[in-house]
Amino acid sequence: MLRLEQKWRSQLPTQSGGSKRTKVSATGAYSSSSNPETPLADEPGVDSPVCPQGSKKSKQKYIKNVREKKLMDREKEREEEREHRAKIMAIKEKDLQIQAVMKEQELQNQRYIKKMEINAKEREMKRMAKEREREMDMQILNADTSTMSEKRRALHEIACEKIIAKWFT
Repeated sequence: MLRLEQKWRSQLPTQSGGSKRTKVSATGAYSSSSNPETPLADEPGVDSPVCPQGSKKSKQKYIKNVREKKLMDREKEREEEREHRAKIMAIKEKDLQIQAVMKEQELQNQRYIKKMEINAKEREMKRMAKEREREMDMQILNADTSTMSEKRRALHEIACEKIIAKWFT
C-alpha cells in the first residue's frame, strides 16, 4: 500500500529481480538488487525525499502568507496615504504662493489707483488755480477805467498788456 506514496517511492527498488551489482555514485560505491539504488543524502545535486505537508503546517503557511499580504497591503496603503498627503501639501503650498502673489498684485493695484487719484486731484487743483487766475485777469481787463486816476490808469494799462501777452500769445 505504501509503495505508491511519494514518501516511500525512492526507497523501493526500481527494477524487479536480478542480483546484479551497479555503480550508484561517482565515488564508486556499488549496490545490489537487495539494496536498490538510493541516492545518498551527502551527494551533491541529490535532494532528500520530500514529504507532503501536513494540514497544520499548510494552514500555518497559509496564515503566514495572508498576514504578510495584509502587512504589505497596509504598508502600501500607508505609502499611498503619505503620497496623497504630500500631494495635498504641495497643492496647499502652491495655493498659498498664488494667494501671496495675488495679494501683492492687489496691493500694487491699490497703490497705482491711489497714485492715479492723487495725480488726478493735483491736475484738477492746477486747472482750478489756472481758472481762478484767468478769472482774476479777466476782471482786471474788464475793469472800468473811467473812474481811475491817471497814475492808476497807466498801471492798469501795463497790467493789461502783461495779461494779454500771457493769455493770448
